[in-house]
Amino acid sequence: MTTNTANRCPCCGYLEENEPCLRCRGVARALSGRDEARAGRGLGLADVYRGLRDVHQAVFALLHGREFIGLLRWPIAANAIAFVLLLLGGWFLLAPWYAAITGSTWWLFDGLRAGRAEAARHLWLLCTWLLLGPPLLDVLTGAVHEPLRVATELRMLGQASRPSAPDGLLRFRDRIRILALATAALPVVLLVSLVPWVGLPIVVAAGAASAAIVWFEPPMAARGHTLRARLRLLWQNRWRALGTGAGMQLAAAVPFVNVLVLAGVATVAATASYLHFEKRAAA
Repeated sequence: MTTNTANRCPCCGYLEENEPCLRCRGVARALSGRDEARAGRGLGLADVYRGLRDVHQAVFALLHGREFIGLLRWPIAANAIAFVLLLLGGWFLLAPWYAAITGSTWWLFDGLRAGRAEAARHLWLLCTWLLLGPPLLDVLTGAVHEPLRVATELRMLGQASRPSAPDGLLRFRDRIRILALATAALPVVLLVSLVPWVGLPIVVAAGAASAAIVWFEPPMAARGHTLRARLRLLWQNRWRALGTGAGMQLAAAVPFVNVLVLAGVATVAATASYLHFEKRAAA
């Protein structure tokens, strides 16, 4: 897999052999279909807003875009089954365990536990969803959402763009690696969540970062980026990626969107947002 960014098209992100790129001709339209999609970074807060807006536009594109007609049956079924399984697993498996842990005395950091003892179980369930929800949902449903990523690129880049399909086995391996990293970070996140005032905002930011790492994986993997290269590119475009990740966390709280199309919206939003990224390495 190649990760060289020097020869990547600044518009579509695929490796280019010609100028202009034969896939996109250097032009992309916005997901809304009304404007041109311009690649590049902006000011921090402005890019956060643009990332949030990408999620909003993804919902409407899925509902009204002709490119997505006939593609939602399996993604909706997979999302519904996975979401309900995660919800039930959290409530019936994790909630009693968290209640037992937070209800007993700790030999270390017991002051943090005592200050949040009544709400700690529910706070930890929220933290677990924010950090592990995206990678678990992606592991369970990611494969059936690949057609939505392709449809998004066709909508924004045109029929001549020929979106690439990444190796399915490599994709699954990377999903498991991301899930393992998030699981390893969970104990620290749970402890931080108990810190008064600053704990929860830090956890919310970590959850948005987790969502960004997970959902930007499909368009980047299709372009041959390794996990390290994806993380570097996300950091280079961190504010828009963080806005998109935060938007997905908000979408998870919207009834019916969360149960039916959360992963689908995430796939479309991240693909669209990626096409706005600054894709060539910073000098």
